[in-house]
Amino acid sequence: MNKVLVHIYVVKIGQEFEVFLPPNKKVCDIIVMITRSIHELTNGLFPLTNQNLLFDTEQNTFCDPTLSLKEAHINNGKKLLFF
Repeated sequence: MNKVLVHIYVVKIGQEFEVFLPPNKKVCDIIVMITRSIHELTNGLFPLTNQNLLFDTEQNTFCDPTLSLKEAHINNGKKLLFF
């Protein structure tokens, strides 16, 4: 399976991460995956919550959680904000 390499800036902790994401997963599943990963990387500093959002800085819109990454036009090199 191909992966998409994106840059994610996590607003709540002021850190940026480069991650590989599966293009066929829905944005809502990706948000859960990112939330859990950041929670673990920060030793619990980043809270586990179901209210996080992805923001596409190029399209200047929030990513629709019902779409797959591919449908949301998230491709290699994309810069996203994670709220």
